[in-house]
Amino acid sequence: FNIYPNPANDKLYIETEAEIEEVVVYDVYGRQQSTDNGQQSTTIDVANLNSGVYFVKVVTTEGEAVQRFIKK
Repeated sequence: FNIYPNPANDKLYIETEAEIEEVVVYDVYGRQQSTDNGQQSTTIDVANLNSGVYFVKVVTTEGEAVQRFIKK
């Protein structure tokens, strides 16, 4: 999957061909910051996060993957 823009201000977009089952955002300490379930998870609202480095885990019907992103 791809995420953009990186670094992000308010919204983070997910681009994938697989069906999204869950999206979870973690901080650098592994603490869960947000969770979203369902196919409407292609946009993540990151406006309420503090500036810094975060990880987004995307779970799809084909497996799961994690990518790093920066919140401005």
